[in-house]
Amino acid sequence: MLKSIMTAVTAAAFLAMPALAEDLSVGHSKGSKDAPLTIIEYGSLTCGGCKYFHDKILPRIEADYIETGKVRFIFREVLRNDVDTALVTMARCAGRDKFFEATGTMFARQPDVIKSAQAGTVLDTFIEIGTPYGIRDVDTFNACYTDMNVRLDMAEVQESAEAYELRGTPTLVINGEEKYVDDDFKSADAFAAYLDTQLAALSDSTGSEAN
Repeated sequence: MLKSIMTAVTAAAFLAMPALAEDLSVGHSKGSKDAPLTIIEYGSLTCGGCKYFHDKILPRIEADYIETGKVRFIFREVLRNDVDTALVTMARCAGRDKFFEATGTMFARQPDVIKSAQAGTVLDTFIEIGTPYGIRDVDTFNACYTDMNVRLDMAEVQESAEAYELRGTPTLVINGEEKYVDDDFKSADAFAAYLDTQLAALSDSTGSEAN
C-alpha cells in the first residue's frame, strides 16, 4: 500500500512538472544563496553511509563552510524503502524550520529504527521520534503520511534525481558535478581539504575572468 501511494503520486508529478534538476528551491537548504559552492546531497535516512556523512563530516562543513557563507547545502531525500518514505514525510510535517532538526534526530535513531522495523514495531519508534514534532499518535502519523501536499513535494525531489546517475547514497552534486563516496569522505579533514581545493579553483577562475 505504501509503495502504491508513492508510485501513483510520483507518476502524476512527472506528468505535471518541468525538469527540476537545477532548481535549487527543490529540497531543504541551509546557508547563503550567494555561496560560491552549492552541495546537493541525495541521501537516505536509513543509509549507513549517509549517517556517517551527517555524523562525521557535515558538522565540520556547517561550522567552517556553511556558516561562513562559502557553501550552500541542500538535502534531497532518496526513498529506498517504505521506512525512508515514512521518515521523510514525518520530517516534512515537522515544518521547514524543523526539517534538519528532525532528520538529525532520525539519523541519531537510525539503529533503533532499523531494529524495530525488523521486529515489526517500527510504528512505535516513529511515534517516539515524531512526538516532539507533533506526531504523537497513530492518527497524527497517518494524517502526515497521507498528506498529498507533502507527497507532491517529495515527488518533486524524486523527479530531480532523474538528471543524475545516483550510483548509491549518499551522492553529492557539487556545483553541478556528481561526486560519489571516495577517499575525500574518509574524514572531516579530508572532505574539508577537498572543499578548499574546489573553492580555490573557483577563486582562480573568477580572478582569471576578471583579468
